Amino acid sequence: MLRNANYFTIGVEGLDKLFGEITPPYTILIAGHPGAGKTTLASSICYSNMLKGYRCLYVSVYEEKDKLFKIMDKLNIKLFEAEKKGLLKFFRVPLTLDVEKFADIISRTISENGFNIIVVDSITALIESAKLDAEKRAWLLNYFYQLPSAINGMLILVAELPFGRESIDLGSAEFVSDATFILKHTIEDRFIVRLLEIRKARGKPIHLAEVPFSIVENRGLVVYMPPILEELPKLKEEIFFPCKCLRDKIEHMHKDFLINIFFPPETIYGREALIILLATAIIYNLKILVISYISSPSTLKDMLGNIISSYGVDFKKVDKLIDKYMVFKGLNPYAQSLMQLMARELELVENHNPNMVVFHGIHVLKYDPIKRLKELYTEALYLKSKGVGIVRIGNCDDEKRCAEESSISDITLKVERFTTDSKFDYRIIVYRRYREPVVITSQEMKICVQEAIDYIKQSLAEL
Repeated sequence: MLRNANYFTIGVEGLDKLFGEITPPYTILIAGHPGAGKTTLASSICYSNMLKGYRCLYVSVYEEKDKLFKIMDKLNIKLFEAEKKGLLKFFRVPLTLDVEKFADIISRTISENGFNIIVVDSITALIESAKLDAEKRAWLLNYFYQLPSAINGMLILVAELPFGRESIDLGSAEFVSDATFILKHTIEDRFIVRLLEIRKARGKPIHLAEVPFSIVENRGLVVYMPPILEELPKLKEEIFFPCKCLRDKIEHMHKDFLINIFFPPETIYGREALIILLATAIIYNLKILVISYISSPSTLKDMLGNIISSYGVDFKKVDKLIDKYMVFKGLNPYAQSLMQLMARELELVENHNPNMVVFHGIHVLKYDPIKRLKELYTEALYLKSKGVGIVRIGNCDDEKRCAEESSISDITLKVERFTTDSKFDYRIIVYRRYREPVVITSQEMKICVQEAIDYIKQSLAEL
């Protein structure tokens, strides 16, 4: 029997960051509603450690082997391959089996083969079968308590929770475990929102109680860890805008500033901002990730290219220049919950490693105001801690929302339209933290855009 296991992992990225290395002996209790993902999590833990050479015994009361293996295979949990390599043994026990016979089968299997990890899916029926016999029930729980030490490994116990309940009614099963995960799912805006509650984590300094997760094809169980910072990050180095007007009225900004740009409802927005940001990227050699909630990547990129080429430069050259400094992505905010959307955004940031992120079309994000502002602030602080600047562009169709979002920004530019001699015009009110507001006229802004275009032309000439 293998007794030299150094440490185990959970095998789910977000949870591994929280728990780190797990030293045996260790017991994990996974409880949840039917269909919440308990078997998927148990299989993930089992498989991730088999990839390190550990052997896993999977004992099931309900699941059929072929059905389970095929489902897990779609999640990139290759149980068929692990079994062929001799790293996994699966067997199913009947519900009618006496608890002592059940324990005897497990003990004999362990002694004959040797395993580092044991999964029992699920213990609910076993404990229920001994419900009227307190002595037998205590004996079973004591057996589970001693099992991880006997194999110097990990024991994973899966338990069922009835719908509508979050409390575990399994005697002392929760006291036997070192870590307890409660898997739940609710409906939010017509979407299934899955939540993993970390109810217990013995020996781990964990303060986060609940995290959202998804079950994703080819990836398995994906936990979305909210980026929580205890301290506010320090400001990064100063950079300057590419036109005199903005330098005079706003002066500098820092690379990790949060900037809001609000336009009146029913206006075309973001064109000038993207031109100025591209010029800034050229000057400081920045990489900008543009995430739009309302336009496809090709639409936004072509719009920017067409505007710049209208100043007398070749479209193909402009297109190549844009590719050098900008990456465009499109996300449908109504295809996922708020937490899932934020997790997807941070995943894009991690994949592309930009210096700045532009969120385009922010007015379409219609979520609970308190939750939205909290998640926005959390995401902004996390990006700031990574040295990533944030620019948010959209219509101001709700003055209260715009005021709330301005309160956490470093700079807010609010475009106001008005009429003069029956002609439409606009001005920009600039709010910068700790300073008095200033006004930029439309004429000043036109000159600013032209200066940005000149920088872009100069860069094209050097290609």
